[in-house]
Amino acid sequence: EFGFHKPNLNEKMTKKILFIITKSEMGGAQRFLYEFITYLNPQNYQFLVAASGNGQLIEKLREKGIKVALIKNFSNAPGLKNFLAFFETFNLIRKFKPDTLYLLSSEAGFIGAIAGKLYRLLFWRKNPKIIYRIGGWAFKEPRNIFIKKIYLWAEKLSAPFKDIIITNSKFDKHLAIKNKIAKPDKIITIYNGLDVDNLKFLPEEEARIFIESKILSLREIPYSGTDSILIGTVANLYKNKGLDFLILAAARIKKSQSNWRFVIIGEGPERQHLEKIIKKYELESTVYLIGSILDAYQYLKAFDLFVLPSVKEGQPWTILEAMAAGVPIVATNIAGIPEMIENEKSGLLVEPADSEALSLAIEKMLAHPSSAHAMVQNALLVVKEKFRIDEMVKKNEELF
Repeated sequence: EFGFHKPNLNEKMTKKILFIITKSEMGGAQRFLYEFITYLNPQNYQFLVAASGNGQLIEKLREKGIKVALIKNFSNAPGLKNFLAFFETFNLIRKFKPDTLYLLSSEAGFIGAIAGKLYRLLFWRKNPKIIYRIGGWAFKEPRNIFIKKIYLWAEKLSAPFKDIIITNSKFDKHLAIKNKIAKPDKIITIYNGLDVDNLKFLPEEEARIFIESKILSLREIPYSGTDSILIGTVANLYKNKGLDFLILAAARIKKSQSNWRFVIIGEGPERQHLEKIIKKYELESTVYLIGSILDAYQYLKAFDLFVLPSVKEGQPWTILEAMAAGVPIVATNIAGIPEMIENEKSGLLVEPADSEALSLAIEKMLAHPSSAHAMVQNALLVVKEKFRIDEMVKKNEELF
């Protein structure tokens, strides 16, 4: 039904890996999955990726010739659709018969673990290893406290069915142990990694021309031109990303720095809310929401400063990319970010949800170019030594 390959007896047997992820729109988990699966040797594995929607991840995987399947009923909120998604997931496992079930993100982790356990019980000769990778715990997101408790208990209830739990920061590993999600020996940390030498950043001038063209395409919004300082971020428009605090920081900065421009690359459900804040503080010629851009990292050199104001994170890819691009960084002191950026040495860190502290850090970084240059050099060294894609792939692949 899904074009599964049935090897004949003369073929070298390959390991069958079923990846299940909740959403297919590109985010941190999707980025990890794409980088990981496309870096593996396809001669050693038979892959299938299952996700909801028809987002960019699905498109990119199909371009690489990787088989995909849709789980229609994955949903962000607890409810009836979760039960329907469970039956879809179980049926997929039963048909594909994986050697390893690799689960990414909260809902896929919960439903996939239970479906995998049921499969083990009903087909006792089949015993797929169940690996769960989480890029930031959902019970730490800015949600209703009741929903947060549901997510926490979902993690606790499904943890016994998982053989290995991977976090991409030591912070999230300690958080899991503190909340008694699983025993410490079941939880390991594997950092995200980049192939720095093969990243295709556009030259600064070319990248800047492109970003300015995107700004100018918003015809109703005035733009002063190439003499501006460009402060940018790449983030889905989600509450977790704290973009409202970046906009409030821009309102503070505008009073003294009228030619500084803030560019937000990304799309999402918070767009209308963010547009209201921009309008309220009369920032239409200061803050620009330019939408989602394919492979947005290529344009990072356009920015004089990269800012990530998240209130909840795991280990963000965009920070790694900004480090590799040689752009000064201001970010929030949460989750895995301090494991990437050392304050005052490779970037500036501020506490989350504090627009005043954020604005002061932005002004400080841009006011001291020699210090910013030193931080950029340190950040580049760190990303090359500590966050390598070959290490990320090797440590994950060993778990198979």
